[in-house]
Amino acid sequence: MKKKFLPVTACLLLVVMALGFQTTSAQSKIHGSIVDISHKPIPYANVLLLKLSDSSLVKGIVTTESGTYILQDVLPGKYLITSTHTGFAQSFTSAIEISRNDNIDAGMLELHELSAQLEQVTITVKKPLLEQKIDRLIVNVANSITFPGNTALEVLERSPGIIVDHQNNLISMNGKNGVVIMINGKMSRMPVSAVVQMLSGMSSGNIEKIELITTPPANFDAEGNAGYINIVLKENNNFGTNGSYSATIGYGKGRLIQGSFNINHRKGKINLYADLSYSRLKKPFPGHTYARISNKGNITESYIDLHRTDTTPNINGRLGLDLEISRHTVVGILLSGYNNKFTQGETNDYRLIKNNMLDTAGILTNSEMNRWYNYGSNINLQHDFNQDEKLQVNFDYIHYANDQPVHYHNAFYNNTGNFVYEQYSRGEKLTPINFFVVAVDYSKKLGKKISMETGVKGTLSAFTNDISYERLIQNSWVKDKGLSAEYKLDEKYSAAYASFNMSVNKKTDAKMGLRYEYTSSNLGTKDKKNIVDRKYGNLFPSFFISHKLNEKNSVNLSYSRRITRPTFNDLAPFTYFANPTTLLTGNPALQPAIANTIKTDYTYKQYYSSLSFSKEDHFITGFQPETDSITGKIILAPQNLVNRKTISLIISFPVNLTKWWTMQYNITGLWQQVNAVYKDKVLQLQQPNININVSQTFRIPKDFSMELSGFYQSPVLDGISLTRAFGSLDAGIKKKLGAKNGSLVFNAGNILNTLRFRGKTDLPEQNLVAAIDLRFTHRIFKLTYSRNFGKEKLKQKRERLTGAEDEKSRVQ
Repeated sequence: MKKKFLPVTACLLLVVMALGFQTTSAQSKIHGSIVDISHKPIPYANVLLLKLSDSSLVKGIVTTESGTYILQDVLPGKYLITSTHTGFAQSFTSAIEISRNDNIDAGMLELHELSAQLEQVTITVKKPLLEQKIDRLIVNVANSITFPGNTALEVLERSPGIIVDHQNNLISMNGKNGVVIMINGKMSRMPVSAVVQMLSGMSSGNIEKIELITTPPANFDAEGNAGYINIVLKENNNFGTNGSYSATIGYGKGRLIQGSFNINHRKGKINLYADLSYSRLKKPFPGHTYARISNKGNITESYIDLHRTDTTPNINGRLGLDLEISRHTVVGILLSGYNNKFTQGETNDYRLIKNNMLDTAGILTNSEMNRWYNYGSNINLQHDFNQDEKLQVNFDYIHYANDQPVHYHNAFYNNTGNFVYEQYSRGEKLTPINFFVVAVDYSKKLGKKISMETGVKGTLSAFTNDISYERLIQNSWVKDKGLSAEYKLDEKYSAAYASFNMSVNKKTDAKMGLRYEYTSSNLGTKDKKNIVDRKYGNLFPSFFISHKLNEKNSVNLSYSRRITRPTFNDLAPFTYFANPTTLLTGNPALQPAIANTIKTDYTYKQYYSSLSFSKEDHFITGFQPETDSITGKIILAPQNLVNRKTISLIISFPVNLTKWWTMQYNITGLWQQVNAVYKDKVLQLQQPNININVSQTFRIPKDFSMELSGFYQSPVLDGISLTRAFGSLDAGIKKKLGAKNGSLVFNAGNILNTLRFRGKTDLPEQNLVAAIDLRFTHRIFKLTYSRNFGKEKLKQKRERLTGAEDEKSRVQ
């Protein structure tokens, strides 16, 4: 395997180095010193090099013990230098112009003690849209012009390597399912359908950034074979009272209304903060489905044309308090919740063809409500024994509830158009879910070159899934006992971990960790006990090493072992009739999936490349079709496949064409092989695919800026099904409004109307042929106004995590 990858890696390195060569020529350096008003050197002061045109950050450095600094490899242009240090106000140099091969002496920059006069000095450092870190890719949502007015799900869908499967309510990263969603580092432990709905209603106005974490450390739960997606909401760490708000209106085959608000009050030892967002989207949902079943030489085909309208109001909120009870101890309380109420009404045309002749036609009139709401509380205690030793204790209670009534009315006609009969039926699903979590985390620096993190955790979870299905027979509702039951699940989960960070030498850092998890899970009904009764423990090692070849080049190598457990919704099945011949349900027989991944990275300045290989045994896939030739129905349910192998190649690089036109390219190439058993027959499917994500930023005079972005996803495997290519092109223009930190953004999303879900399963030898074409979103135009208010005297941010960081994905 290594021999096969060596030529690929060598070629990749040559390409990346060639791309970067153009930026290495004709570079200069700037040197100087940072002093106080008496010209005494200030050691370890922060020195930032900023572009004069827009104050964007070019590079940063810390002064030596003698207060000096050298900024190497500076491209020709006009710059400012700014410096800060604890106890001193920020100070700036005058403009510095650099040409080719210059060695500029910037002289001494004086820092003054903090004074009211200097509090008026502000600076804007614009982060790039995409930032590649060692173990994660960061999408800076707040900096993008095309993101305002979008939902969190739409932002996520446009992130590199992310695929949102609306049909199966799945999110995959770099070709792998098993993604864990976190909000501010706190796992969203709910059914994946609820996660997708929550994100589809969450306004991007309150989102600061999205972190795509492909190699989680040992202090994260081992859950999630693809890694973590952390949605970081905006936080304000300034003294006084301050905040921001935004409002969006939009239209695209339906109306969009969004609003977000956050406020922060920090004074003395108290910090009180809150945020609230609301959105409401109404849109049509057209689609087509096809299925073909053969039985003893007879061929039955079904066609459905969907005419549906979806309406989704969503509200999210948080309220938190941090209290500094001593110089070393902080206590925090956080309350959070959301309410998402999805409703849809549809009137669908149905045709049943037998042996190429119309047999039955129908009009299917259905209505559904799917409401998820949540509230949770967290108590956090953080004690710093000293600068190198910290203890955190978390207590969490989380409650979710789902109410999902569905009403069906089907009217059928014969092949001559005459009415034959009609059916009335209804389904109901009530699911309350509760979690209690206790977590203790301890970190300590053991020496100059080694530090340790360790912790323990315990979780108690329980839910009741009460599902029923009734038919109207002779004016009376009769329950179908085969499709009705009350499932109860109790699960106990415990974990312990230890992780060590080591500085091997000046150029090499290493991190290794080991996590142990033990799970006890029992699922049953009143009539059938122990449908699932499992007790299992697993060890999950992780290893990471980073080596700097020189100041411009670095390489990384990592290995991790992870698990994806069946979600609660999959184990305790629901019943949903998509049409008279297609049924969606769960699968209590699902087994956990284990993945082993090895990954290597190479970075040259801002150019990044990555190559990884993973194998997932008992891979859990989404709703997979299975035909019943006797009843003529197709049953869609999650399944365990034998395994899935994935090779991933990622290239990320910027292109700076001019001072006013910059680009960022992110390219992900995947090769996947799926091995499965379908009705005792071995299947092997494989499919290469590519994801290309490009953003372009244009700086225009008079406080205008413009952005053009888009992505393309080639066909990709979804279990034993294939999803066809899709993508999106988006554009936006922004105008800064005066000196009050306001802005007005107009953007257009999905301009080419290419965001469609088109999947097919073409296995005629297994009597399995089906296709689906759904349009979940349309071209949309949005106008967003946003503004910051209050004081802007910055305070150091407190690092605060909750104990349920890893608790909120397994309800999926």
